[in-house]
Amino acid sequence: TADTRGNVSVGDYFSRLAVQLFDQDGNKVFSQSKTQTRDDDDFGTLNVGLKAGTYTVVAVGHSSPVTPTIKSTELVQFTAKDGVKNSDTFCHYGQVTIDEDGGYHELKMNRVTAMVTFEFTDTDMPTAFQQLKIEYTGGSANFNPTTSEGCTKSNQSEMRQTPATQYQVFTFPYLSAEGKLKVTLNALDAAQNVLTTKILTDVPVTRNRITRCTGVLFGEGDFDIKQTT
Repeated sequence: TADTRGNVSVGDYFSRLAVQLFDQDGNKVFSQSKTQTRDDDDFGTLNVGLKAGTYTVVAVGHSSPVTPTIKSTELVQFTAKDGVKNSDTFCHYGQVTIDEDGGYHELKMNRVTAMVTFEFTDTDMPTAFQQLKIEYTGGSANFNPTTSEGCTKSNQSEMRQTPATQYQVFTFPYLSAEGKLKVTLNALDAAQNVLTTKILTDVPVTRNRITRCTGVLFGEGDFDIKQTT
């Protein structure tokens, strides 16, 4: 795995790496995905012993708390832990051919997620506001490496601790490079009681772009929603 932009390290983009290979019959080469973390000295470089042949590689770079399951060349699934499931995610999908003498292959990782950020302009937040629950539909929590598209209609839910200047969530646009989300923001106290709720509809998302939502959480008024170009 390598990044093509100068001296930038893959560790600047994601903290974990999962790699699975498939043979020409579509069978997994490894019983479990090969994994690395940013703390590993060789992070981004994987050395494996393989028989000569042609293989399909699925490499997933992420910062999710649980290693995703690379089910097949068409499905990568994520699992939630402590209110966190999806992160900024990158993928390489392609074939490599190994001859009798082995070989070295450089894999280009491409971002497959869309990001949505929330910034609140309230002049004063209640001290009881301890967590932000972000629920959203219209995207996908899993993706297809062959197309880079979301592949399951998902009811996504993420929890964020307060305070923060910005809150981020990620999704894989469903069966496309772009789409629209319905987002419900629930401000919670320490006992998970809802203090206030805001609902945002038709929030645009596009793979490899950021959608910024800015507005008052505790009070009236619409959010300003802008997408990067």
